[in-house]
Amino acid sequence: MIQNSTNNLKMTKPYVFQVGKTENPQGMLHYLEQQQIPFQIKRTFWISGVPENSVRGVHAHHKDQQVTICLQGKVEVKLEDLAKKQYLFTLESPEQVLFLPHLVWSEFVFYSNAILLVMANENFSEDDYIRDKKVFEKLQDEYRKKL
Repeated sequence: MIQNSTNNLKMTKPYVFQVGKTENPQGMLHYLEQQQIPFQIKRTFWISGVPENSVRGVHAHHKDQQVTICLQGKVEVKLEDLAKKQYLFTLESPEQVLFLPHLVWSEFVFYSNAILLVMANENFSEDDYIRDKKVFEKLQDEYRKKL
C-alpha cells in the first residue's frame, strides 16, 4: 500500500467546468481539449448499466486525479476533502466536466440509464485506492493538525 504523507500538501478543490459545444440540425458535438484538463490523461474508462440510486466510488485516491463527464442521464457526486469540506455536484449534461483531485473521498449516485466517462492521470493501481473511510479520516486528522 502507498503511504502518502500530507506534508507540504497543497489541497486542490474539486470544481465543474464547461466543455465546448457545436449544435446544428444533425445534433450536438461536444468537445474537450487537452489544455482544459489539468493533467495528462493516462487512462479512460466509463461506467454504465448501474441500477438506479446505486452508489459507486466510495473511495479516495492517493495520487490519481480524474475528470468525469455524465454522457447520459444524471449522476450526483458527493465529495469530502482533507479539510472535511463537503461538496455536492449534479452532473446531468455532457457539457459539464467535474475535476476530482486526489485525496478527496467520493460517492457517485447513479440515476436511470446514466453513463459516466472518467479520464485519469494515473494507470490503474489498486494500491492507489483508499477504500476504508476510517483510513481517510486519519489522513484528514493528520492534515488538520498541520494547518
